[in-house]
This record gives sequence, C-alpha cells and structure tokens, in this order.
Amino acid sequence: MNEPTLDADALREAIDKDQLFLLYQPQVSADGLTLASVEALVRCHRPERGLILPVNFVQFAERNDLIDQLGAWVLRRACRDGAHWPGLRVAVNVSPRQFRSSDFIAFIESTARAEGMPFDRLEIEITESAYFDDFDRAEVELRSLRALGIKVALDDFGTGYASLTYLRRLKLDKIKIDKSFVDGLDSADGAAIVHAIVALARALRLEVTAEGVETLAQQEFLIAAGCDYLQGHLFSPAVSAAEVEKLLFGPAPAAGISPA
Repeated sequence: MNEPTLDADALREAIDKDQLFLLYQPQVSADGLTLASVEALVRCHRPERGLILPVNFVQFAERNDLIDQLGAWVLRRACRDGAHWPGLRVAVNVSPRQFRSSDFIAFIESTARAEGMPFDRLEIEITESAYFDDFDRAEVELRSLRALGIKVALDDFGTGYASLTYLRRLKLDKIKIDKSFVDGLDSADGAAIVHAIVALARALRLEVTAEGVETLAQQEFLIAAGCDYLQGHLFSPAVSAAEVEKLLFGPAPAAGISPA
C-alpha cells in the first residue's frame, strides 16, 4: 500500500489550516542518561489521509516554492514550544533555499524574539548543499548566527561535498554523523569512517552528535570513539511537545533519560 503524499495544493492547504505538527527527538549525552537537546521534526495529519511523513511532502514544497512557508512555520512553532523548556536546546533544520534567502538572518532573529526563544537555546541545522553554491556568503551568514548566540550544526555530515578548507573557515558548533555511517559500524570501513569524523571534529573543536543509534553495541562504540551526543530510537523516538515537558518537569523515571 502506498503511503499518502501531499502535492503542492494540498500542502498549501495543510499549512493554512494548521494541519502540521511537530515532534521532537531527544539528543542525549553519550551515556544516554542526560537530555541535552531535541530536534524538531515536522509531520502532517490530514483528516482524509491520516499521518503523512515529511518524505512524502517536503519534496513538493521544494519544487513548488513552498519550502520557505513550510520552514517558517516549523521555526515559529519550534521557538514557541522551546521558549517554555528552560535549559533545553532546540534544533531546527533549514533548507538550502531558506538559508540562501536574503532575509534569512533577520527572519531567524525576529522569529526567535517574537516567540520568546533565547538565542543560546536555538540551534540551526544546515546541510553541506546549503553553502556549496556561495561559500563566501554562507560564511558571513553563519558568523552572523553565532554572533547572536545561536548554535550551528552541520547535518548529514559526509554525505555531500565536505571540504576540509570549507570546514576550517566555517564557524560551526557541531557535526552530526549521518545514520548511514552509524548503520555501517559493523564493518571495518564504517568504523574507520566514524573514527575519522570524530578526530576531524576534535581537531576543529566541534561537538559531535551521532544520529540513528539503535543498539547498545552502537552506543558503546560511539562512546569509545568520543561522540558527545547520541540520537536515535535506542533512547527515544520523536515525541510530542507534551512528552518533552514530561521529561523536563515530570517525576524522574526509575531509569532512562533525565533533564540536563
């Protein structure tokens, strides 16, 4: 059975009718005990189609000039939720198109201020393709973000066009190891790649988060390799804002993640 999708018109209607919602996947300390941040992940629920995952509508947004509108909605909602979570950083993905917008910095700043989100608890995740076409401009934009106190993470590291020259010049805070590399840890090549990424990050004084962690064996390897944070179903699936608040403000569980 094919999964439901949203074409451009349906996505525009979903945005207008507030049929989008966010889930948040925890990013935890490498030992899995401390909640450090959450990543905002957009979903859509249409009455006639049910739950629709982003893989089935983001592509239409990118093709039909809706990605800016979708990205703006995600940022506003993430900042609105995150403003109520003291001590917790909220990571928001931005598309290459958003990043290249002439008013990108002004929009990030004004949205965070309007929603009451402290800059130092907001993290912007970009991919390598965001800066590939105009590196000089990207360098200025990232410096501007960090001047505000906003953190910057390079997502899906190693799957695009990473250059050591670029990485040395870019002002980043974090590298995120793509799930595909974590999945490959059981091979000698895969393990060597992860060790190399962590070593590179250390040389550049960057934090490292590994995505898609699903087994204790992966966790143990990534701890030994030197990762700072881990993200994946081993610790928690993406959860609602209400569930994040339970982690932060509810009674501490007998075992599991606790707030920072």
